[in-house]
Amino acid sequence: MPSTSQLTDLSLAAFAAALAEKTPTPGGGSLAAYVVACGAATVSMACRFTSGEKYAAVQEAMASRAAELDRLRATALGFVQVDTDAYDRVTAAFGAPKSTDAEKAARSAGIQAAMKGALEVPLETMRAAAAVLAHAAACAADINPNLASDCGSGVACCLAGLEAAQANVAINAASIKDAEYVAARRAQAAELRAQALAAAERARAALAAKLPA
Repeated sequence: MPSTSQLTDLSLAAFAAALAEKTPTPGGGSLAAYVVACGAATVSMACRFTSGEKYAAVQEAMASRAAELDRLRATALGFVQVDTDAYDRVTAAFGAPKSTDAEKAARSAGIQAAMKGALEVPLETMRAAAAVLAHAAACAADINPNLASDCGSGVACCLAGLEAAQANVAINAASIKDAEYVAARRAQAAELRAQALAAAERARAALAAKLPA
C-alpha cells in the first residue's frame, strides 16, 4: 500500500485499488474526506461559471464563494491523509507490548488516545461538508442554470461524505471509554448532520427549479 504522504498523489484508479486492498488504511474515513473535497470542487466550479454580464449582480459574491470553497476543498483533501495517519496510530497502539501490568496500562492509554485522534478526523470532515453545503444553499438560487446539475452533484457528494464520516465517528466512539468526551462528540456530529441536511434540502429545492422537467 502507498505511504500516507502519497495518497493524494495517486491516480483515481490507484486510489480506488488502495481502498480495495485488505489493509486497514486507507478506509472509509479517507474516502469520506475525498468525496467531500470533490463536492466542494464541483460547487466551486458552478460558482465560477456564474459570471459575466448576465450574472454581474452576483459575480463578485460567486467569486468569493468559489475561493472559500477552494479552501474547504483543500481542507477536506488534507483529511484523506490525516485520517489514514490517525488510524495507523490506532493499529500501532494495539500492537504495543502487554506483558506486564505497566505495559498493559500504557497500551490501554495509548489505544484510547489514538481512538480519540481517529474520531476527531471524520468529525472535522463532517464540519467541512456542512460548510460546503451551507455555501451551496446560499448560492443555489443564483447559480447559472447550465451548472445546476454540477452544483447538485457537489451537494450529493457532500451529503454522502458527511454520512460516511458520521459512521466513522460512531464506530470510533464505541471504543472510547471517556463517556463525557463521547457524548460531546456525538452531540457535535448530530448537530452538524442536522445543519447539513437542512442546507442540502434548501440547495436541492433551488436547483430543482433550474433543471429540465
